[in-house]
Amino acid sequence: MAEVGLSVAAKLAEYLVHPTFQQLQRLFCVRKITRNVDIRKEELILKQGRVQELVQEAINRTERIDDEVNKWKNDVKSLIAEVEKLEEGLKANHGCLRGWCPTWKRYCLCKKLAKTAQRMIDLNTKSDCFSSFSHPVIIPDIDYHSPQNFKLFNSTQKAFDQLCEALRDDGSSIIGLWGMGGSGKTTLVKEVGKKAKELQIFDRVVLTTISQSPNVRKIQGEIADTLGLKLSEESEIGRAKRIALRLQSGERILIILDDVWAMLDLEDIGILTGGNHQRSCKVVLTTRRLEVCNLMECQKMIQLHLLKEDEAWTLFQTHARVDDVAKEVVVHEIAMECKGLPIAIVAMGTCLRGKGVDEMNVALCRLRNAKPNNVDKGVRDAFACLELSSDYLATPKAKLLLLMCAMFPEDHGIVVEDLLRYGVGLGLCKDADSFETARSQVRATINYLIDSSFLMRFWKFNMYTQEYVTMHDVVRDFALWKASEEDRTIMVNCTKELNKLITDEAIKDCYAVSSWYHNNELFQFPSHLDAPKLEFLLLRSIKPLDISHTSFEGTKGLKALIIMCKYEARVELQPQSIQWLSNLQTLRLQYWDLHDISFVLSLTRLEILDLQGSKFERMPNGIEKLNKLKLLDLSSCTIDECCYEAIGRCLELEELYVSKHFPHSKNANCYQYLADPAALMKLRRYKLEIGEHGIGFASQNEEDARSLHLGQLNISILGARIKDLAQRATVIKFYELKRGSKIFMPDIAQVVGGTNELTKLHLERCSEIECITNETTLHEDAVVPRLDELVLRDMDNLKQLHRGPSPFSLFQKLKRLSIFNCPQLLYIYPADCNLGNLKFLNISSCPMLTSLFPVSTACTLLSLENLQIEGCSELMHVLEGEGGGDAWENSRVPE
Repeated sequence: MAEVGLSVAAKLAEYLVHPTFQQLQRLFCVRKITRNVDIRKEELILKQGRVQELVQEAINRTERIDDEVNKWKNDVKSLIAEVEKLEEGLKANHGCLRGWCPTWKRYCLCKKLAKTAQRMIDLNTKSDCFSSFSHPVIIPDIDYHSPQNFKLFNSTQKAFDQLCEALRDDGSSIIGLWGMGGSGKTTLVKEVGKKAKELQIFDRVVLTTISQSPNVRKIQGEIADTLGLKLSEESEIGRAKRIALRLQSGERILIILDDVWAMLDLEDIGILTGGNHQRSCKVVLTTRRLEVCNLMECQKMIQLHLLKEDEAWTLFQTHARVDDVAKEVVVHEIAMECKGLPIAIVAMGTCLRGKGVDEMNVALCRLRNAKPNNVDKGVRDAFACLELSSDYLATPKAKLLLLMCAMFPEDHGIVVEDLLRYGVGLGLCKDADSFETARSQVRATINYLIDSSFLMRFWKFNMYTQEYVTMHDVVRDFALWKASEEDRTIMVNCTKELNKLITDEAIKDCYAVSSWYHNNELFQFPSHLDAPKLEFLLLRSIKPLDISHTSFEGTKGLKALIIMCKYEARVELQPQSIQWLSNLQTLRLQYWDLHDISFVLSLTRLEILDLQGSKFERMPNGIEKLNKLKLLDLSSCTIDECCYEAIGRCLELEELYVSKHFPHSKNANCYQYLADPAALMKLRRYKLEIGEHGIGFASQNEEDARSLHLGQLNISILGARIKDLAQRATVIKFYELKRGSKIFMPDIAQVVGGTNELTKLHLERCSEIECITNETTLHEDAVVPRLDELVLRDMDNLKQLHRGPSPFSLFQKLKRLSIFNCPQLLYIYPADCNLGNLKFLNISSCPMLTSLFPVSTACTLLSLENLQIEGCSELMHVLEGEGGGDAWENSRVPE
């Protein structure tokens, strides 16, 4: 019995004493519990930060974060908030005798806090067990194209309803929407597609533009992109089969073919309709001609009518914004003269905004009496409105720029910089006193044309380096018609060989010809061009062009000649016959193997020479005699000899772009050719590489107007011209800087003469430099007032960014900091430094780095979005006190 009693007593102790001991722990070991919770919280916060970095990387790759990860993030956020609330409660309830005599409330709070520790451990562990983190997202379909301010009038409501009904009808696999150009077909089908997806009639809605000259490969690519399909096949038929398989995947897919002009074989693209396919895939096409609907065997053909009078007036007022009763009558009549055509209404409304009564009366009179000929009646009404709108364009520059945009194919993304370079050749900016002024004039005119509804921003292919615009089909048709009416015929050839056009004498009276013939056969350039009125000739070829025996005798009026090859094809071009074009002002020969370019010396009126991506032997002696040459572009050229000796004598150059031109090691000697203070003294824009280039060029951004990449530069014998260019540069990259100083600023900056314009600084393999700035930088605003990007790579002896006490505004403008492979780096930011604008911090392979931010600096990190750290094995703290000890112990980075 005694043994039984002992057993019962032991069991009672297990159930009673141990829990009691835990309760006593919570009463009298608060500090130990809170310390444990603090450690677990900091571990979880660090893990939260690492997960957020992965999340941001996935977002940057346009991937979608898995629901499991998002739930984990929300759970962590809630738990941390709960812990912090409990900690605040403990601080507010100290208990009696300064905490030595706990209260019941303090006990309850401590009990809850202790339970959060295990929950934090569980969440920390769970983050390592995600089945997947993110997955690729198919690019947006119709939502990307959908109009933002769509207004459905009664006249368009009928077509809208008919389209929606046809999409629900299983018996209709191909639906045609037809109506005149500019009537709003594209806008309507975009809205219908958006509605069909909202109503879940279709899972995916794909839109692609066909145009007058269909490019099957481009159409296939646009469809594949929207469906998340990778096309690896080389042949069009192979790609078509791949698309057909995707369309049979079980998803309900609507394909919108916009702007169809002629019969189109859908099977060539990969679209199978009818039979078993019409439930899963349907096609809506838009066209200007009912005949096309019949040829395409549309089961439903829907006409989009023009706007009625009241609808036209509403749309007109939306853009004209006339609130003067005295003008209302004449403005209403002008709106009626637009004949219900939306594009004409918008154009007229925009151009008459803010005009007086007299101007409006003149506009009305001209609309009633001046009608274009030789076009269909509906188009004639639109052209009449657009003609009047174009007459109201403020300057001849706007009219010429409009014609220039019409020289490109339909739906083409037009590079704004190209418009400047071609426009200079055609006399667009002949009143400008400099190229900088000319560039501003072109940009201002483009903005004016956009505001006047003649041009549109083109976002589809916009990159960091270029800006694009595009033109509505009807506006383009009008511009081409207007040019022919003014005896300035423009031919945009996308289908025929140039030889055939010359044989037919189709270009004899042309003002401009642009040929975009892409046949894979050898392009046979004509032996004789007879086009005395021709001022602009643009040719794009993917095969060799031999023009060595071509006579330009019949085109002496040519002012702008552009011959471009497929990117980096570098096929041979023999352009010696160009030397007879004495009126040429713009010459662009891109991506050709040119051999000898001495022929340019005879082009005495040349203002722009663009040889981007081409290969040739040398810059010819005597190039300085081209005293009208203002822009020289040798970007990505391959030249057998250093070009700066010849270029340095071109005293009138205002813009110069040279990169990667001379691959030999002796290119460091190019500096000696820029020692003369008079060399290149008129340069206003430049992107120059001299010496070895290391990794990448300092900048490819169009906004960075003055960029230098200087390799193996001996700073102690800095030439006058290089010093001047560096003073004015917005971007500088030094690669293997020699004989400079251990401190970059102010020592090297003062040798240069100041860097007040500098926004981006890249230093690579500059082994002498130990820090960027130090305490002697008393007037830092005179050194780096605008610096927003700093890149440090392979800096063997760099120990810190700043040495000594720092002013609060040091690095205040900095947005991006990247540090790669700096083995001696100990510290990054000094104490009391303001990092309020820092968004991106990337640190890699810095094995001596122990901490990131002083506590006094960390409190300014209000804009930080992306923090990437790798290869920093000694990094122990995110935050560290100014005295070298831990200011926030919980910022310790786990190994």
